[in-house]
Parts: sequence; C-alpha cells; structure tokens
Amino acid sequence: MADYMEGLLEVDADDEDSSHRRLSSLSRSSMTSSTSSLSSSSNDQAKRISGPLPSDSAYFTTSESKARFLTRYSKDMQLNSTAALEDVRNDLELAKKKEELVDSIGRKLKILRSELSAIREEIRVNEDLGAAVASRVEQLAKPNEVEKFRLHVDEVEKITSLLLGLSGRLARAQNALMSLVVDANQEERGLLEAKRNKLCEQHDEAKKLKENIDRRSFYVSEFLHKYLSSEEYADYEHFVKMKAKLLMDFREIDDKIKLGEEQMSALNLNLS
Repeated sequence: MADYMEGLLEVDADDEDSSHRRLSSLSRSSMTSSTSSLSSSSNDQAKRISGPLPSDSAYFTTSESKARFLTRYSKDMQLNSTAALEDVRNDLELAKKKEELVDSIGRKLKILRSELSAIREEIRVNEDLGAAVASRVEQLAKPNEVEKFRLHVDEVEKITSLLLGLSGRLARAQNALMSLVVDANQEERGLLEAKRNKLCEQHDEAKKLKENIDRRSFYVSEFLHKYLSSEEYADYEHFVKMKAKLLMDFREIDDKIKLGEEQMSALNLNLS
C-alpha cells in the first residue's frame, strides 16, 4: 500500500467539499455486501452469477489478518512447511515440535501485546498534541481556515482507515480465489472474482482521494505558517504524520496478534 503520511489539504472550497463527500460515500459503499453493487465493468459477469457466496467459502472462513499473511507469504510458508515435515521422524517428534511452536508463539504474542499497548499510549499522547495544536489554530486563524484544518485532520484519519480496511478485504478475496481448486464451483469463483474486482476499484478510488488530500496539503500549510511559530508548526506536522503512521502500526500489530492467536488455537486443538 502507498505511504499515507505525505502532505494534507489544498484546493478551492468546492473541490474540498466534493472530495469530502466522495470520501464519505466511498467509506459507506466499501462496507456493503459483496453482491449489492458490482461495477459496470463486471455487469456482464454479474448477470451470469446469482446468489450469495456459500457460508463455507474461504472468504468468510479466513480472517483478514490471516488472508494478508497468506497472500504475502504463501510461497515461503509452503517451502518452510515442506522442510519442517522432512525433519519429522515420528509422531512423538511431531508433538514435541508443536509444543515448541506453541511456546514460541506464546512468547511472540506477549511481545506483540506489549507493543500494541505502547502504540495505544503513543496514540493518546499524539492526540493530546493534536488537541493543543487545534486549540492554537482556533485562537489565531479565521473561521473558514479553522474548518479547513479540522476537515484535513478528519480526512487523514478516514482515508488511512479506509485504505487499510479495503486492503484487508482485498487480501481475503484474493486468498479465497487462490484457495479454490481447479474444478471448483464456477458460480463461487465468479462471485469471488466480482468481489475482488469491485474491491480493486474501491481501493483505486481511495488511493486517488488520498492523492487529492496530499495535493491540498500545501494550502493548509500555507495559512498555518502565518499563525504558528516554527515550533508549533513542527508540532502540527508531527501530529498529522504520526496520526496516519500510528493507525497503520496499530493495524499491523493487531493483525499479527490475531494471526498468532489463530495459530495457537489450532495447535492447542491439535495437541488435545
């Protein structure tokens, strides 16, 4: 995914309002069901498909965190799994390896949870910094400039969250397609392809909105420079950049924790 921490807001008010409406609309549409709003490019395909995805489809049975991991590392996992199995001599050795893996995952989960707690604290501190900057802007800037500042901060958070969410759902759809066998049900394959194509379109549109927000950064920076001292402006820049970065860091660590917990549950179930 692209870097979401560059720049912030800069066009005329009409363009700003239009972009904000598009962002809100895309946020809502990205949460709809897989069969409710296929794009025009998928219409012909959609006409040949009817009904929802089966409940046992990999799209529903695989979490976003696991799908991200499988999409990125599926080849490495296959190689590592093959190598590990070659080393296993008997059932006792296999059980021992599983117990060692459970212990290893447990230690990693403890570290990850500690990191997540630290990120939560960083988010709190950064939000306090943002509140101080906002208070200063409200004291010094014109009402319309204050509104543009607030809109900008709001859009940075929304577009980052939207891109992260779409990325996870896209990984689920792609992983579900990859997991289908060659002679799989063609209706399910068609539905998954239509879902993937729709999510690709939404993700591309979200990236364009992100680019528009980045281009408008210069406008906000320009009027903030008039009111803030160099130290206060540095606080503003730090706050906005860290707001996006911490959202991404939080999602990444949270995904790793969810995946580790899934692996731990599967191994414990297998050992019992």
